Amino acid sequence: MLILGAGYIGAALAELALGRGHAVTLADNWYATDPAQLDGLRESGARVETADIRSREDIDRLLADRPDRVVLLAAQASRPLSESDPDYTEQTNLTGARRVAEAVAGAGCGALVYASSLHVYGPAPRGEVGADAPYGPQGDLAHLSKIYAELCLRLYAERYGFALAILRLGIVFGPSPVEHARPESQTVIDKFRRLAAAGEPLPLDDGGRATIGAVHVADAARILFESPWAPGVAAANVAAETVTVADVAALAGGRTPARAASTTYTNAFTYEHDLAGYLAR
Repeated sequence: MLILGAGYIGAALAELALGRGHAVTLADNWYATDPAQLDGLRESGARVETADIRSREDIDRLLADRPDRVVLLAAQASRPLSESDPDYTEQTNLTGARRVAEAVAGAGCGALVYASSLHVYGPAPRGEVGADAPYGPQGDLAHLSKIYAELCLRLYAERYGFALAILRLGIVFGPSPVEHARPESQTVIDKFRRLAAAGEPLPLDDGGRATIGAVHVADAARILFESPWAPGVAAANVAAETVTVADVAALAGGRTPARAASTTYTNAFTYEHDLAGYLAR
C-alpha cells in the first residue's frame, strides 16, 4: 500500500495496515508534518519517503514498486492556509491530484482511494444527504478543490480502467501517531475537548448552528484500508454521526446535546466509536 500524505489520517492508516501485516510506504513533502513524527512507524516497518504530489517524477518513483493500492490523502486542507497561500493550495490539490491520476494510469495500478470531504455538498445541506447528492456552493479554495479532484480522478479512472473509491470524510477526531499543534490544523472536536479539559470557554460562532459529520480517526482509517469496496468508480460518505457544533460543545462540557442537526449524511459503513464516548474521557 502506498499512502500519499503522512499526516494525521495517513499515519493512522499506516499503523492499521502494518498491524495487519501489510507492506506500507508513506510519502510526504513535510509541509505540515515533521518527519520525526514518523519514527515510530518506521520502527514498525513502514518505508517513509520524501515526495511531493506536484512532481510527476516523485510519484513515478513511488509507483515503480507497483503497490496494490494508492491512497491519496496529500492535500492542503486548511481554509486559513488556502487564503494565505492560494498558489500552494491549487498546485497541491488540483495539479497534484491530476498528476497522481496520470501516474496511476501510466503505472497500471489497479486501485486508487481518494480522501475527499463532506464539504463538497456545500455549507448547509438539509435532510438526508447521500453520495448521489449534488455538489453545493463553496467558500474557499481548499474545499472547492475537492470537487475538481473528484471529477478529475473519476475522468482518469473511467478512461484508463482503474478502480476509484471516493470517500467523503466528515470531521475526523481522535488520537493518531501524527497530530498537529497548529490551531488552523485542529478540528473543532479535538479543539473543544482540549479547551473543556482546561476549563476554558468554548467559542460558538453563530450560536453553534453549523452542522458537521464526524468520524473517529480509527474508523476512518479502517474504511480507507478496506477500500475500494467495489469495481469501477464509487463514492461514499464517511460519517458516524451528524451533529451541530453546539452539540459538540455540550458533549465536551458534559451536558446533554440538543441533537438539532438538520442533516444526516447517509452511508453503509459501520462504526466502532462515537463522539459521546470520546468527549466524555
